[in-house]
Amino acid sequence: MINQKSAFKKIVLTIFSIFILSSCGQNENVEVDSNFLLTNITDNHVVEPKNESVEVLPKPLEIPINSKIENIQYYCEDGIVLMRALHRSKADGENIYLVHGEPDLYVMPIGTDKHNPANIGIPNEMDVCNIALDVDGKIHLLISANNNEEWYIWQLNESFQVDKKINVSAYFETNHLPLWFLIDKDGTYYLKWVMKRNGIIIDNDGELMHRFTPESLGVRWIFEAAIGKDGQIYLVHGHPDEQLEIALFDVKNCFLKNDYPTQYFPGSETFSLMSSGTDTNLLLFSPYTGVWAYDNENEIIENRVPLSDIDFGSDAEFWPLTFLPDGRLLLVGQTINESSADDNINLFLKYIPVGN
Repeated sequence: MINQKSAFKKIVLTIFSIFILSSCGQNENVEVDSNFLLTNITDNHVVEPKNESVEVLPKPLEIPINSKIENIQYYCEDGIVLMRALHRSKADGENIYLVHGEPDLYVMPIGTDKHNPANIGIPNEMDVCNIALDVDGKIHLLISANNNEEWYIWQLNESFQVDKKINVSAYFETNHLPLWFLIDKDGTYYLKWVMKRNGIIIDNDGELMHRFTPESLGVRWIFEAAIGKDGQIYLVHGHPDEQLEIALFDVKNCFLKNDYPTQYFPGSETFSLMSSGTDTNLLLFSPYTGVWAYDNENEIIENRVPLSDIDFGSDAEFWPLTFLPDGRLLLVGQTINESSADDNINLFLKYIPVGN
């Protein structure tokens, strides 16, 4: 089973590398982190929600929006390919923000399939390459220019106008596209490259604080990262035996620390999306086992929503787009109607409750 997983990872990593590298003008054959992947979902075992009878109420029982799985048909009318926004999407309480590798940011209201450019006014020679939301919901964009020779961080206001521009070109090596682009509660930026496993930490004024590598952090592999519910950054890292654990990134000293007993994920787990939680510090999506909740302070690692509890359908493929702040995971799904003359592809968005 592990060998099958490894072979499959290599295939989907190659596909995903083409998506994300080409979207910001890169076209190189490079090695990419083994945790950064797309996946086909083949498990179609569905656990149907129980339909228990309840007493008659004076008025209809209102079900919270984040308490049930919802599917929304998606019609691609403006040429946007949502798969190009994987690992480059964020959500606040109203909208999902999509980075598509073009000179603008796209805004899609939650629960709809409509998205429009934010009309930031970025020159044609520049591209939006990634997005981060700070704890106050302010948008921060990573911008490339001049064929990736120049790199900037733009801070936007509520009207999608630029409040602040930071030139960070001096800290980038040629053709390095970040896999992570995160900002913590103190306004510190974290970036880790797609092509290499090292990264940098930059303060809110654009000054370089640290460079880091797996070796400098004392681990073999660095995988996903996210800002937890507590506003601090956490990294998933691996050991020679392939066990994964999560550790807090100590910004001041640039090392990983864990003040609690070490908790390992079972088996040869892998994750393709990570975010802060609602009722837990972190949420993670695994293409093999589903959604996990992690709470370092309470020493909790739980497979909160197994794949078998999600109705994917036998002919559907899914990719994780983003976690929502109301406690839902948003997946992009597609089915192919092979009976039609042109093998019509049907796209839809699946909202899955994973937190309270």
